[in-house]
Amino acid sequence: MTMPGPGWYSDPEVPGQSRWWTGAGWSEHTQPPAPPVTPQVAIAVEAPYVPMASYAIPSTEAPRLKRGEKDRLTRKNNVFAWTGLLLSLIAFFFNPFALASIIAIVFSSIGLARAQRLSDAGVRIAGRGTAIAGLVIGIAGVALFLYNFSRVLTALHM
Repeated sequence: MTMPGPGWYSDPEVPGQSRWWTGAGWSEHTQPPAPPVTPQVAIAVEAPYVPMASYAIPSTEAPRLKRGEKDRLTRKNNVFAWTGLLLSLIAFFFNPFALASIIAIVFSSIGLARAQRLSDAGVRIAGRGTAIAGLVIGIAGVALFLYNFSRVLTALHM
């Protein structure tokens, strides 16, 4: 049988008193019982009356962001979507061998996948629209390149 460890326990000889148990036997040290703990009662304080205070409707929406703040958040949260859009816009002016458009499509595709992961994680400004715009403009850049290239080929064959 295992004996309890040393500590203050109820005195078996004097009810309501504590005695020190050494782990092997009772000592001569005693102490009066601890005073009973009374629970604290909270006092309710009535709030001052404010006319029409009960009619306030709390807003559950996040504050509206301005256009510049949205752009900054898109660049911060999804660099690939922003870069894909920028490259696809540049491709309309300078697009040798449709390389800029193809790179823009790749960056925008990565940005679109990242936007999906960000929105799944609960991020509001994920850059999905920016990535889609980059994809559409990039594809249009490839189509424009192919159209111009076919015109050059037909001019050479004539």
